[in-house]
Amino acid sequence: MLKRVYKLSLFTNLLLVVTFSLGLARALADAGKLKVSFSEGFLYLHVSFAVITGALSLALFKLAYNTGLLFPRLLASVNLIAIGIAGISGLTVLLTRNDLFATLMLYSFEVSFGVSSVLIGYLYCFYRHLSERC
Repeated sequence: MLKRVYKLSLFTNLLLVVTFSLGLARALADAGKLKVSFSEGFLYLHVSFAVITGALSLALFKLAYNTGLLFPRLLASVNLIAIGIAGISGLTVLLTRNDLFATLMLYSFEVSFGVSSVLIGYLYCFYRHLSERC
């Protein structure tokens, strides 16, 4: 179980960083800060990573729920809410081209990154302690 948590957490953090980097590069290009044009495939790649990140957040929620403790459940819930807000804001940006939603997406994503990092560390320690006792 511990190896599974570690691999899942490492993959989740990697996806969060990649998704954030793709979104940041796209935002900088749209704002004219980068003199590069991105194809629509780049946007689809960003959305695909975001969907995978959401799925992995659900897996983290399941692991947190299985602990039976309130703190990891709370962290996992905040993480899912932040990912949901980021996803809805991202879709709204695509439909309206409103920068306010892009900012909301960015901040929600940063909250998710921080909370999921704490959650991953907590789950790793919890399952490690549990595996040593058994």
